Amino acid sequence: MTPADILGDYTYAHTLTGTVTIGACAGALGPLVYLRRRALLADAISHASLPGLVAAFTAAALLGLNGRSIPLLLCGAMAAGFLAVRAIDLLPRIAPIPADAAIAAVLTTFFSAGQLGMQYVSRTPLPGKAGIEGFLLGNAASLTRADIVSTLLVCAAVLVALAAVHHRQVSSVFDAQFAQVLGLRPTIYGSLALFALTVVTVVGIKVVGVVLMIAVVISPAAAARQWVTRVPAFIAAAAAIGALSSAAGSYLSIAHSIPTGPAIVMVQFGIVAVCFACSPRRKAVAA
Repeated sequence: MTPADILGDYTYAHTLTGTVTIGACAGALGPLVYLRRRALLADAISHASLPGLVAAFTAAALLGLNGRSIPLLLCGAMAAGFLAVRAIDLLPRIAPIPADAAIAAVLTTFFSAGQLGMQYVSRTPLPGKAGIEGFLLGNAASLTRADIVSTLLVCAAVLVALAAVHHRQVSSVFDAQFAQVLGLRPTIYGSLALFALTVVTVVGIKVVGVVLMIAVVISPAAAARQWVTRVPAFIAAAAAIGALSSAAGSYLSIAHSIPTGPAIVMVQFGIVAVCFACSPRRKAVAA
């Protein structure tokens, strides 16, 4: 199957549109997580959103609502993410464990709870439960027209919101004390970045799933950072890498009948490896 065949097919074109949109939005968000050195925390939030997603789906199905509605799933993911962050913050205070151990404990606990919840849902007669396992690794082929529209709207809203506070975000990242002197609150902008991550995770579950979502966020940023130093160029390059790698991963997924999420992540890994090997910054350090 050639790229022209994919573009000419309505279903495949849907898949490509959804994956490229998610890839570009996640790539643009990546530099904020990367520069704040919050990749591990972001990974914990991404995994911790699974029980919230399952709980929201179950509650909606029991109430006769659409369990796959993005607003409902977002509410569940946000609640679970908030609880995870609070637990990560609280554990080192009440127990003699380091912060990274707290993150690991919370990540695995919440993710295990989500897995158990998915197992419960699979054994119940809830409507619309078919394909819920796609929450883990994604299934871009199941994207509908409504999913595409929701994804485009949500990603556009996230990018507009981040663009509106771009200069304040950058100030709080590079010089938190100076930002406070200006009357800014760096913690708020850090929370905004994590909130945006949660939103992108929810809209991206059908494409790559919660397990691999953090890779789609961080990998383009890691690759772009090898070539650029200015933040605007960093964000633009990461978004472009995210979009192009998502398109390539979608093609491989469709052409070879493999899962979309892993295909995208492996393409991004290849790009990161090439960027690391060919980076002019690496050569400068070696010299």
